[in-house]
Amino acid sequence: MAIGRPARPRRRLERTKLTRTAFLRAPALVAAVLLPLVGSGALEGSHAWLPSVKQDVAQVASTVATGVNGLVRNAADAADPGRRKAVHLESGAARTSARLADASPADRADVLAAAAASGPLQRPYVLKAFAAGHSADEVVRFASLIRGKKPTWLRTHLSLVDADRHSLVTYHAALVRQVDNTTCGSTAILMSRAIVDPIYALYLTTGGTDDPMAARNGPFEARLAAEEERIHDSTNSLWPKKFGTTPSGVSAELNRNAKTLGTRYQARLVEHGRSQPLRDAVAAARYSQPVPVLIGDWLPRHYVLLIGASRGDLLFYEPTAATLVRLDVQDFLAGKVKALGFPHVQAVITPSR
Repeated sequence: MAIGRPARPRRRLERTKLTRTAFLRAPALVAAVLLPLVGSGALEGSHAWLPSVKQDVAQVASTVATGVNGLVRNAADAADPGRRKAVHLESGAARTSARLADASPADRADVLAAAAASGPLQRPYVLKAFAAGHSADEVVRFASLIRGKKPTWLRTHLSLVDADRHSLVTYHAALVRQVDNTTCGSTAILMSRAIVDPIYALYLTTGGTDDPMAARNGPFEARLAAEEERIHDSTNSLWPKKFGTTPSGVSAELNRNAKTLGTRYQARLVEHGRSQPLRDAVAAARYSQPVPVLIGDWLPRHYVLLIGASRGDLLFYEPTAATLVRLDVQDFLAGKVKALGFPHVQAVITPSR
């Protein structure tokens, strides 16, 4: 997906080697022009405590008593103490603890009871849903819906990305990919939410119901396409949809879901010789916070989603082919991302304060 189709340059620009070289050496220059155009994006579960799980509930509740984890500062701070801002990073466990600590005693009891009653395989999904900002009532209904489900069902319906098992991102036989060549940014936003919010993922895969007909491939693909188009409409109130989505449009839409994602986001250009935005993206991925990445050649072209990091590798979701691509972290920090389809990183949309 091209973020914008390059207009035919003026003749004098074609004849000016120096200007052309500047574009080739600093491809983010074009993105710098596009970013300001849209500004900030104007453009029935049981509540009873089950004896067999009282110990588990006590262990979960104890996380509240130990206090809420603070923001974890970027590891790059140690190497660069003069940084002006740290990336807003918080682990999933810290987010769960924070939400439990902030909840009313009644809501906390309901959520912990629902998590305990749902079963050991289902419990992490229940707590993750609460951490994603859902109300206690929504979490209790969700826990009831998934209680007793098998591991394969849970993975298929609540985790669209299964990096340990597949290199393709699929729901049954359906590819989880962009609906057309302008919605890669929309799909990156959609996947960012689906990764952190199992209730949202369940809506996409089943419509949020237990109707087996709604969980078939056809209805899933229809919901996926409709949601991508809804997001595209939201991000492109001013910028033409045929040109894709600007970085500021992506960050604005992510910030509309800041409660779910656990952080706000900011669009940051990646300029030659300045690797801090890329380092911040890697740090966020290490805390399982998704990061949309805009790549291209001398123009911005396509969004991919950085979804994880392990040792020396980074894991990306590529929405055109619905594939998972691994990239050496040092290559990414050097801005070398040809394996993702284009040679350069133009911008990253990273967590912010």
